[in-house]
Amino acid sequence: MGVKIRQKKNHLYLDVYEHGRRSWEALGLTVPKDTTGRREVMALAEEYRRKREMQLFAQRHLLTDPIRIKIKLIDYAEEKASAYDKQAHLPKSLKYLRSFAGDVLLKDVDETFVDSYRAYLLEQKSLGPTSARHYLDAFKALMAKAVRERLIEVNPAQSMKTIKTPEAKRPFLTVAEIQMLFNTPITGGALAQDCKRAFLLSCFTGLRLGDLKTLTWGDIQREPEAAISKRMNKTGEIITIPLVPSAWRILDDKQLHRRDELVFPALAVSKSEYRPLARWRKAAGIDKPFGWHAARHSFAMMSLEVSGDIYAVSRLLGHSDIKITTAYLHFMDSRKKQILDALPDIDTQEKSEILKFKAKE
Repeated sequence: MGVKIRQKKNHLYLDVYEHGRRSWEALGLTVPKDTTGRREVMALAEEYRRKREMQLFAQRHLLTDPIRIKIKLIDYAEEKASAYDKQAHLPKSLKYLRSFAGDVLLKDVDETFVDSYRAYLLEQKSLGPTSARHYLDAFKALMAKAVRERLIEVNPAQSMKTIKTPEAKRPFLTVAEIQMLFNTPITGGALAQDCKRAFLLSCFTGLRLGDLKTLTWGDIQREPEAAISKRMNKTGEIITIPLVPSAWRILDDKQLHRRDELVFPALAVSKSEYRPLARWRKAAGIDKPFGWHAARHSFAMMSLEVSGDIYAVSRLLGHSDIKITTAYLHFMDSRKKQILDALPDIDTQEKSEILKFKAKE
């Protein structure tokens, strides 16, 4: 391990040697011709070199990063939020975190800060309890990431009290609505086309958006039966999902692909995949709003309706706990009521035996 200052023409670089590999990192410093200016620039470069060496030492010995530990909480949150879609919980929570945290350093965040932030979110009239919970969960995940990056030693939000919310609604589409979407053209270029195919595929496989974005042609097998075999981004578990004819027709573009080639390349790099979905929904004439996860919910509901096997459906969804899947049973009960209400009524002259029995009682 070593860090040295190198000069190429008038520009300064750090020559970093770590784990048998060498890399150059530009310092953005130019060496002036005069002696005094040169001395000042070289002193600044030496300070950068020393700090970089301290970082490498901390990484090697699993220590807290001595440089980035001084980063402001909001700066760290904005840095991580930039990797998400603007509609994700962390980016949407930034205005509240910015207002509450101010210039607080990441290293100074403790359980008292977390409890106060929780109370602050609940006090906001513009936030309902569900949004407040999502934003607090996003903050907890942010702190967990800071621990993994060795910026802090423990997650101050690990034992925080969660925000109670009403039972969440799980929007799902009927078979008729899925057919309406399939029949409706989508406009907006390559991203829109990827969104349509990916959403419909999720309706027949239950794949999450994150897994659709990383799906490669190597994850799709044709023999002995058509199926998707993929490691789930969320759980790390490999699951195999047989491809029904509808799913295969959505995937099969009659072309040859490399195994490492992405199935939905435009979707994979997009941060605005919700916009084409909204336009497509309106064009199809579907009134109820829904997001990407509605496709997964639709798959779960259809699978439970046709099979009734909650354990098999749980495996197909890649749930880590059967309790997660049982949440769909409540919605199945209301769905059963809809099915029964749709049965035809028969006009009879006599009361049924069960009615006669009740009358005798």
